[in-house]
Amino acid sequence: MVKKFNNEAGFSMLELIIYISIVGIILAVAVPKYNNAIVMANTARIQADLQTLDGAVMMYYTETGQYPGTIGDLDDYIKNVTELHPPKGKYMLKDGTVGEISDSEYTIDVEENEALCDGHRLADFGRRDQGGHGSE
Repeated sequence: MVKKFNNEAGFSMLELIIYISIVGIILAVAVPKYNNAIVMANTARIQADLQTLDGAVMMYYTETGQYPGTIGDLDDYIKNVTELHPPKGKYMLKDGTVGEISDSEYTIDVEENEALCDGHRLADFGRRDQGGHGSE
């Protein structure tokens, strides 16, 4: 004997399939946008840190007449400079390349006298449309 349930509560299989499809579409759009936001946030932080370090390099040179050899030399110009580290994750270069941060510290290029992150200087980071150099 088969029982009939007249007032069934719950979702039908079709409703579940539609719901799962909608969630999948939303995730397909949202996840890449979220990942791009993280990349751009890391890039902005690196740019800010490198700008701060480059300013400290110039202050160091103005006061001492020579350029610093290491980040640690800037301790009088940036509070806790040895604790300043790049974020973990990815960054974007102006040529559109997305790279993974591999260095755990910023460095100073003693030939160019500017701060570096992963071997790249401040002008290398950002989107192609930043910096007012026009389209390339």
